[in-house]
Amino acid sequence: MSEYSHIEKPFLTQLKSLGWDTLEQGAGIPTDPTKSKRTNFREVTLRELFIQSVKDINSTETGEKWLTRHQLEELHDDIIKLTRKHLLEANKEILNLLLNNTKADKNELTDEEAPVVKIIDFDHPERNTFTAINQFRIDTPGMGKGFIIPDIVLFVNGLPLVVVECKDQNEFTSNPMHEAVTQLLRYSNQREGTKLDGLKEGEEALFCFNQFNIASYGEQARYGTITSTEEYYYEWKDIYPDKYKTFTPPLGKIRSQETLIQGMLPPDTLLDIIRHFVLFMNGGDREIKIVCRYQQYRAVGKIIQRLRTGTTPMERSGVVWHTQGSGKSLTMVMLVRKLRTSQDLKDYKVIMLNDRTDLEDQLGETATLTNEKLDYVNNTRELR
Repeated sequence: MSEYSHIEKPFLTQLKSLGWDTLEQGAGIPTDPTKSKRTNFREVTLRELFIQSVKDINSTETGEKWLTRHQLEELHDDIIKLTRKHLLEANKEILNLLLNNTKADKNELTDEEAPVVKIIDFDHPERNTFTAINQFRIDTPGMGKGFIIPDIVLFVNGLPLVVVECKDQNEFTSNPMHEAVTQLLRYSNQREGTKLDGLKEGEEALFCFNQFNIASYGEQARYGTITSTEEYYYEWKDIYPDKYKTFTPPLGKIRSQETLIQGMLPPDTLLDIIRHFVLFMNGGDREIKIVCRYQQYRAVGKIIQRLRTGTTPMERSGVVWHTQGSGKSLTMVMLVRKLRTSQDLKDYKVIMLNDRTDLEDQLGETATLTNEKLDYVNNTRELR
């Protein structure tokens, strides 16, 4: 089977079953940008879809859409300007914008000054638009082939938040995972050697919006961020919440690819991951971007569920078992972040304890990622 029929098309089919709008352009090189909702192949966002989607999710208390065409165009242009910055810097600023919103000059319907504008409605996933486009050509004049063609790009409200690279395992490709990750690094202009030589062979602007990448050859699919090397691309090995475990796999069998899609890409799950489980942190000699592992996502979800449904102290408590170095502190951080956006749980006080003094600084440093005020209490740290 070809790469398109074995990996790419089943990927799109499964996304469609999850509620994504899918736009299939086949397996060839696109020649008409309008088929991918753009006016030209230099654009990395779906401008008109962005304008309509953001307009739809911002309304007054009486349900009136208040953003003007001029305000929406200006907002889109301001976001595009961020892509001129260094990739990591732009990526951080755009994520902050998605999570914390922005402001318009005025609501002309109500005369409110500096009203808040949501780019994504995280509280109501169904109000956003989720679009998947394959063979998403982006022209790169003066470089190599003159264009790149990521296999699949996933857009939320017209912004490209996930890039997928598919490879087929055959006699010509002995290590398809390596090839897929290398291709993603090339597309983001980060392939080893090219940066040192001052060469450009991709389009970084596409990845300024990126929350994670996916590399897949069907039997194995892994995800990583813009700072991930191949060894830090991981499989998503379990599907949570349970409601997504029952599905019909497009090729009649559940592979690593199908599990990752069901685990990470239902619209509400994707927004949950972006909102609570994506972090920038010190990676030693550089700053890195991380996305939770499946165990962390499941653990936080089950803790939240127990807090909401338990009727006794025992039912509301529990133990999460971790191996050494598996991200215990980060799981705590992700839990705190989700608590704070949960209206029924946001006022909870969180106390982090450890049983070794040499872990005090390590836990404290990680806890700062919650953006909470930290207080020391008897050699522990309390989050308020």
